[in-house]
Amino acid sequence: MGIFDFIKGKEKTKSVKTEKPLPEQKLFSEKCLEIIIPTFEKFGFEKHRIEIEKYSSTIIYQKNKQYLKITSTTYPRDYPHCYNIVFGEGDSEDFYEYDWNSIALWKFKQKIDPKLKASEYSFPSEKGINPSLENANNELLEFGITFLNGNLNLFYEIRKEQSQKRESYKIHSSDKKGNYKTTNELKSLEKKEKYS
Repeated sequence: MGIFDFIKGKEKTKSVKTEKPLPEQKLFSEKCLEIIIPTFEKFGFEKHRIEIEKYSSTIIYQKNKQYLKITSTTYPRDYPHCYNIVFGEGDSEDFYEYDWNSIALWKFKQKIDPKLKASEYSFPSEKGINPSLENANNELLEFGITFLNGNLNLFYEIRKEQSQKRESYKIHSSDKKGNYKTTNELKSLEKKEKYS
C-alpha cells in the first residue's frame, strides 16, 4: 500500500497533500508508516494528520493530549537535510503551543545519557532509509518509553530546561522618529513563562 492509499484510509483525521512531493519525501513517508508508525499505534496513538509536501513531511499521531510527530525537510536552504521524532502535549496545530510544548527525541537521548551523540537524524539516502528509520525506532523505544507509556515527568523536566534557556521571539520596529526598538513577542513570552 502506498502512502496516498494510507492517507485516504481514515476519514476522521486530517490528511493534506499540498503539492507533488519529491520521490525522496514520498519514500521517506512510506517507510515511516512501515517502520515507526506501528510503534506509535502499539502505544495507543492514532493518526491525526499526514502532510507530504514537495520538500517536507509531517506525520502526527495523537493519544489524548499527547502527540508524536515525525518531521522531515529536504528544502534546499535547510541544509543539512534532516528528520526528527518529536514528543508533544496539547494542540499540535497551534504554532506557539507546539513550538514551546514539544521536545525532540534527541533531547531525551541527551538527557538520559549525556555521553551519547544526540542530534537530529540525517535525512537518509534511498539505500540507507531502512537502517536509519530502524535506528530511530529503536531509540524511540529506548529513550522515549516513559512518554510512550503516558508518564510525562521527564518530558516536563526537559521542556522546563529548554524553555528557560531559550528567549522569546523578538519584534524589531521603528517609532515615528525612525528609532528602532526591540520588544518581546507577547505570545511566545507567555509560553516561555508558562513552561519555564
